[in-house]
Amino acid sequence: MLRPITILILIFFIVSCENDKALNKIKLSTLIEPNFTHNLDLFNCSLNKDLSLISLESFFSNNSNKYSILTKSDKLTVSVLFPENSTSVKNFLISVSSKANHIGVKNFIDEIKSDGFDNIANCSFAIYQNKALDLISNLDLLNKNGFINIEILRCSYNDGYNFGTFQISVNRFINNIKKLDSAYSISFVEDNSFNNDFVWINSFYDRDYQSNLIKNWINQKDAIEIKDEFNENASCTDAKKYKGYNLF
Repeated sequence: MLRPITILILIFFIVSCENDKALNKIKLSTLIEPNFTHNLDLFNCSLNKDLSLISLESFFSNNSNKYSILTKSDKLTVSVLFPENSTSVKNFLISVSSKANHIGVKNFIDEIKSDGFDNIANCSFAIYQNKALDLISNLDLLNKNGFINIEILRCSYNDGYNFGTFQISVNRFINNIKKLDSAYSISFVEDNSFNNDFVWINSFYDRDYQSNLIKNWINQKDAIEIKDEFNENASCTDAKKYKGYNLF
């Protein structure tokens, strides 16, 4: 028969081993980093008083040739995003995708400002060059319907979690969502303005994407399990829907 002191030592040893395994798992997960492919800046903007979207559209239309040449030269992709289901749009986002080209983004901003953009809208042009990765990409569908249905979720990892712990759930989600008959893209963006935060961007190219998701995905067993896994890894406190238009 084992003496009590021996049993205590064995229990301590087992618990220590389990704790070491958990700690090693956490340490290993911190070594896994996304394979970022580009950078993304999202600028919050608001139209000036007594101005409408017509003024904004006219501004970019009148300078489209010049901006097309500039963005093509600097390998930038510029889009504008308007809040969905808003009767009177005053706030919007300008999205600029680049390849680690801080100067190119700044040149574009300086150019539109020199053409009087500040007379149209006020934007927080803080360039963070957030690192981004397209988990699912359908770039060939950008202009299919003239606009893109976009959902932007701002999230934070829960304590003890990171991209490494999140990756299994992400891969499982991607494998399942690819089975759906839907034109869909996902972008993962590391938010450089806040520690431990990231942005998840869903882009839908079909007009009836919501009915498709409800019918074929949301209530499925895999969808519910993956949602629970996501909630274990991260908390998303802000989700907004937009209509996106590719400018240049």
